[in-house]
This record gives sequence, C-alpha cells and structure tokens, in this order.
Amino acid sequence: MNKCVVCGKEGDTHHIIHKDEGGLEYPLNRIYLCNEHHRGINGPHRDPEVDMKYKKELQMTLHELFPDSFYREEDIRKRAKLSNSLLRTLVKTLKRDKEGFRKVDIIDFLMSGYQLVEDDEHDFLI
Repeated sequence: MNKCVVCGKEGDTHHIIHKDEGGLEYPLNRIYLCNEHHRGINGPHRDPEVDMKYKKELQMTLHELFPDSFYREEDIRKRAKLSNSLLRTLVKTLKRDKEGFRKVDIIDFLMSGYQLVEDDEHDFLI
C-alpha cells in the first residue's frame, strides 16, 4: 500500500506531468495521493497552484540530480531511474554531443517540455 504524501492515507498514483500533458512513466514523475488530495478541491487536478507546486518540485529534483552539464546514457538511466525503453526513447529523441547529452535537454525531456520559469510575482510553465 502506498501512502498519500500529504496526509498518509492510502494513495493512488498521480503523475506530476499528467499523462494528457505528455507525462512520461518513470518513478520521479509519480507521487501517491489519497482521493481527497488527488482529485479533491485542493488537489492538483482542480487547483492549478497545487499542480504547479508539484511540477516545480519535480523540476528542482531533476536539477539536483543532474548538476553537471553533460551525461552519458547509463548515468541518466541510474539518476532518473528510467526503464530501458524510456532510455532508448530519450537517446533517439535527444542530440548527443561528444561530451554526452546536455543537462538542459535531459531535464526538458523528463519534464515533457514543461519548464518552469519564474519572475518576481508568478511561476509560468513554458
């Protein structure tokens, strides 16, 4: 049984970058939320601020996992806990430089193109 990250009740899988937004199937893109915190009034499906918070946390986690400028395939797989099939998709999709794959491209791929940009007053997904 997986527990809700908010209250500890029994939880269901929530994709941070939603499947209908092109979200990918890998562990970092999943959290567990109870019905109330998943689809309730204060859940990410009904509250854009909560949705943005989870996306921002995912992006920050990815930046922490990938502090260097370039990475090789196996290092990407291990750091992001990617399946072999998702790693193959990443390799086919991204341009490989002689040093490896660029951090910015890896994060963009794992965020399904959703990059959070902040200004003094708002957070925006681009």
